[in-house]
Amino acid sequence: QGYRGEKIIQIASSGPDSRWASIHQAYFSAINSARERVYITTPYLIPDDGILLALKTAALRRVDVKLLLPIKPDHRTVFWASKSHFEDLLEAGVKIYLYEKGFVHGKVFIVDNNFVSIGTANLDIRSFKLNFEVNAFIYDKEVNHDLTRDFFEDLRVSRRIFLKEYKNRPIIHKVKESTARIFSPIL
Repeated sequence: QGYRGEKIIQIASSGPDSRWASIHQAYFSAINSARERVYITTPYLIPDDGILLALKTAALRRVDVKLLLPIKPDHRTVFWASKSHFEDLLEAGVKIYLYEKGFVHGKVFIVDNNFVSIGTANLDIRSFKLNFEVNAFIYDKEVNHDLTRDFFEDLRVSRRIFLKEYKNRPIIHKVKESTARIFSPIL
């Protein structure tokens, strides 16, 4: 869709040569300042302790936190490492959805009604510390509204994970998650 008028867009980059982890800091700040909602689409969920705590704290503050991840992995170990965080997040009230219509590779971060991040950064340690990444931070209600609509369209073809169901997952899944989590810092 084409947009008219002026939009405030901030381009942020980060990488191993950056003194500041600008994308990580923006995500952390946006989650902590959220008042109503945080909607995230990401193919990989291997957050560091700060982002994990921010997501859980936001949900405990009754912010509507929704995560959309692929049901089909492109990297098995990363998939299981991502799932190793589900139980903690679900216990805090984060809503997790698995996209069933193929592999979702989008990296969209929506907060309240006026902030959106789109770019290359995943919600994982590699993107925050090791990879060269670039994101556009868009401060605009119209763009936010359109991407929120798209997010909910994706939720329509996704399966929500519930805590009770997740706690009863097979023991082999728990073993795979625990094993993959050990390798999280290098994935």
